[in-house]
Amino acid sequence: MSSLRLTTVRDLEGEPIATVNAQFVTSTHLPHTWLIIAAADDDGDPNGNPAVHLDSYGPFADPDGARAWAEAHLTPYATRYTAVPLTAPYTYADVEKALGKPVRTFATTRPARANTIARYLKPYDLTRLRYGTRTDTPRHGFTARESDHPELGPVVELTALGPDRHQRDRDHSLMQTVLHHNHPRYEVTDQHTHLLVCRLCDAELHSRAD
Repeated sequence: MSSLRLTTVRDLEGEPIATVNAQFVTSTHLPHTWLIIAAADDDGDPNGNPAVHLDSYGPFADPDGARAWAEAHLTPYATRYTAVPLTAPYTYADVEKALGKPVRTFATTRPARANTIARYLKPYDLTRLRYGTRTDTPRHGFTARESDHPELGPVVELTALGPDRHQRDRDHSLMQTVLHHNHPRYEVTDQHTHLLVCRLCDAELHSRAD
C-alpha cells in the first residue's frame, strides 16, 4: 500500500490538528507498471484551507524511472507525489489462483426468471404479454416463458409480438441489446424468431470479464 500526505486539518483558530492521507491499495500478485500520483493544491475554501486534487502521470516501467521523472518535473514546483504500482484488471478467479486458493464454483446455477427479465425490459417500452398470444397481435409487446433447453439448460424464451414485422424485428434487437449491455449476468442466444436467455454462474461471469 502506498500513501500520500494531502493536507493538514486545522481547527477554528487555525491550529493544525490532523494530517489527511490518501492511500492506494496495490497488488504484488501480478506484473504491474508504475504511476506517479501527485497532490496539487487548488485555491482552497473561503476560510483559507487548501483544497487538494490528485493528478496521475505515467505509466512507467519501473519505480526508479517513475521517481526520476517526478524529481525532474514535479519537485521543482514543490509538488507532493508518490510512486504507485498499477496492476492490470483481473478477476476474482485470477486472484484466488495467484493466492493458491481454489476457484469458488457452485453445483447448480440459479436459472433466469421470466419475471426478472421482463422487469429489466419494462423501462424500454417493452410490455410483457401473456404466453400464447399470436405473433401478429394488434398489441405491441413480447412474451417471456421459462423452459429447459437441451444444450443451454434453464432459459427464458423471449418473443417479440405486434402487428408490424419491422417493429417486431426492432424489439427483438432492442431486447438483445439491453440484456447484453446492461445485464452481463445473462447470456443471450439469438434464434432469429426468439431469444434464449440463460443466467451465468459467478465463475462463468468472472472468466468472461477478462
